[in-house]
Amino acid sequence: MKPISRIVIALAAIALASTGCQGGTVDSECPNTLCGYLCVDTTIDPENCGTCGNACVAGQVCTNGVCQSMCSAGMQDCFGTCVNTLTNPQHCGSCGVACSPVQSCVNGMCTGGSCPPGQTLCGSGCVDTSSDPANCGGCGRACSGSCFDGTCTTSCPEGTTNCSGTCVDTAKDEANCGGCGIPCDPGEECEGGVCQSVCDAGLTYCDGECVNTATSGSNCGRCGNACAAGQVCTAGSCTSSSCPGGQTNCSGTCVDTSSDRNNCGRCGTVCAEGQSCVSGTCEIVCPSGQTRCGTNCVDIATDRTNCGACGTTCRIDQLCRDRSCRCRDGWTDCSGACVNTRDDRSNCGRCGTVCPGDDPCVDGSCTTVCPDGTESCGGECVDTSSDRNNCGECDAACAAAETCAGGRCTGAVIVPGDSCASPINVTGGGRFTGTSAAASADYTGSCGGARGRDVVFQYTLTETTDVYMNTFGSDFDTVIYVTTACGGGTELGCSDDERSTLQSELLLTDQPAGSYYVILDSYFGTAGNYVFDIYFSAPTWYGGDACGEPEWVDISTVSTIEDNTCSIVWFDARDDTRACRRGTAGRDSVWYFVVTSTTTVTFETCDGAEWDTILDLRRVCNDDSDGARVLCNDDTCGTQSRITATLTPGVYYLWIDGFSEAACGSFTIRVTRG
Repeated sequence: MKPISRIVIALAAIALASTGCQGGTVDSECPNTLCGYLCVDTTIDPENCGTCGNACVAGQVCTNGVCQSMCSAGMQDCFGTCVNTLTNPQHCGSCGVACSPVQSCVNGMCTGGSCPPGQTLCGSGCVDTSSDPANCGGCGRACSGSCFDGTCTTSCPEGTTNCSGTCVDTAKDEANCGGCGIPCDPGEECEGGVCQSVCDAGLTYCDGECVNTATSGSNCGRCGNACAAGQVCTAGSCTSSSCPGGQTNCSGTCVDTSSDRNNCGRCGTVCAEGQSCVSGTCEIVCPSGQTRCGTNCVDIATDRTNCGACGTTCRIDQLCRDRSCRCRDGWTDCSGACVNTRDDRSNCGRCGTVCPGDDPCVDGSCTTVCPDGTESCGGECVDTSSDRNNCGECDAACAAAETCAGGRCTGAVIVPGDSCASPINVTGGGRFTGTSAAASADYTGSCGGARGRDVVFQYTLTETTDVYMNTFGSDFDTVIYVTTACGGGTELGCSDDERSTLQSELLLTDQPAGSYYVILDSYFGTAGNYVFDIYFSAPTWYGGDACGEPEWVDISTVSTIEDNTCSIVWFDARDDTRACRRGTAGRDSVWYFVVTSTTTVTFETCDGAEWDTILDLRRVCNDDSDGARVLCNDDTCGTQSRITATLTPGVYYLWIDGFSEAACGSFTIRVTRG
């Protein structure tokens, strides 16, 4: 990942933190869980029950983060959640009807911004300050004892009982009927310490239900007075007469089985909770403003799974508003996905506007964010202290014979290889070092370098050749690309960020004769000291046979290197493979590896080969001089070899060689660290 990508990620994180989750209320904080683009409560969301993506099956609801069966009596399914619409402020009276923060839901009605009569708004809840021990006589006035008539008291008046700090009359208190903590069910009232149903006019409470004693065959004229078999209750008296036309005798009561919920279609057929009897059949009859979809009543104006019509489901990133699936406020539908065009790099400001490179989208505009020490000039990050095209400030270009140093144009020596006019010749191969700090930004590869300073190398091949190159050891983020013509032609390869580093490498096999150019570029406008290795070898089918085609090994994880130097072909034995204590006749193989932090490593063939081996560790693959060689060993353990070296960051090349032409065969090099 590029350094600028980390900056972009950090900016995106800050933008997200500042805008909040936006899950239904524009720019609101997300107090629950962010699932994709939605802010959801996983304790109740049937599509994300308990955790994101855990959807309840048909016929289930999500309660306390667990998928459970449909709602119990007195509760209603609102978008997959069982609620009491008589008291729930988010679904007051019907699903989706939410009260404002200062309102309460009382009997299915949102109060007009104030609490019900006799109650006071304290914090976010309505309380009775005449009896609430936490708000006795006023908000925040807590009692250590009990509260009665808005006054704290150590004992309750005669005829009342202390229930959790509140003095109540258990003979008529619906929340403590007959004793503390004994609540009456909805629709009941407390009379004489007993919960009783509140019956409509003309009905009498008998054994847990309201009945019409004028027609009830079980309570004819009075509670418990049942008519005999064959009789019906008429005007409160049991008679032998038959029921009026259109009605049926059901246990002494004349009922219309076409509409009676307790005798729907025939005597004894009771409709389930939430159903009505219509033409002798139990059916769901939805409240006003709701639509029946399957077995549920929903508001198709707001229901995400039945938006506008039953079965029309909104996408996970959409909400249902006014019977249409829409993105939440402040977001835009771009090609079937809701995005925030204020910070989306692929849709910055409007759909389809893509920010170039790694530039972030900030407040709907593509913005160039440059690393420390650089600034944006025309959308590119440059170091104005050394950039010849922007010397000291943007668009201040130095003359062709000048360079930029300290933000000023000067006639000092131009950087070697700064342009195609003066490339560095690397035809002989080996290691080349230098700096691109004062170079200009002239060229661009397919994998990067548009903003970077670059140095040009050139090599000429007289025959078909394998070519290997890398920049391991450079102190800046490099890009390298090879072309058939400087500043143009055909690009033969481009490399950036190899081997878990910010460096580059390329292997070009069977490259035909001709002249070629290597551009060593930097990914950003920054630059620095480079290390450039390039090697040439005759083509070979065997990987690792020579410097032009070395074999990679990861010494941070590998424990053994195994192969065989005796094969059906003769390997290259040129001078650049000469090891210690021998000439050039031995057969050999070469590996390369990268050290990213100082590491002590041991390589050995002890007990790993039956022939006379030599191990040779080098900094430069084709250089056996003392300056390029780290260690070389022969015959430490019999005719086998061992080397131990503490290596600083950079690239290294490990050769295994035979002491003589006949010395070859299978081998195991053991690798240990520390």
